Amino acid sequence: MYPILRLIKVVTVSQFQKKLSFDNEYIDRINLMVLPQDIDPFMELNNGRYVTLLDLGRFSLGAKVNMGGFLKRNKWSLTIIGTYNEYRYRLRLFQRFVLQTKIIGYDDKWFYFFQKAERNGKTHMASVVKFAYTSKEGLVMPKVVISAMGIKYEPNKLPTWINELTEHQLFKK
Repeated sequence: MYPILRLIKVVTVSQFQKKLSFDNEYIDRINLMVLPQDIDPFMELNNGRYVTLLDLGRFSLGAKVNMGGFLKRNKWSLTIIGTYNEYRYRLRLFQRFVLQTKIIGYDDKWFYFFQKAERNGKTHMASVVKFAYTSKEGLVMPKVVISAMGIKYEPNKLPTWINELTEHQLFKK
């Protein structure tokens, strides 16, 4: 089941926090806890639930940059194209952790988030999320989106490790 109550809480709290501009280099942080509905038979945070909880981080950051208003004005939506996830350490029932979310940047086709679940300074899970803006006509290219944001279009300023990751054959199409 989707964590709709958590989502409502995250978005509500985020709307009352300091607003950001699209061009800010900012890491959003939200505090979460592993709840009974999040666990698998091994009494740890289920790998599928990690990915669902990543939504909360993106919605939190989106609320702080007024993404909803931006999307509505342009009659656009967002879609996740793919994720690359790495799991390192277990999070057990009722453990608290911090979910960090940052927009890494964009290339000529896609936008990228970096997200990680951290506890006591240790990264338990990290994810690169590739996403796009869409309209009724299909994908909206980053050049158009960045122009609508009112910031300078500078594609391909992604960190080297993102370029290396996306050069893999899985990301070619």
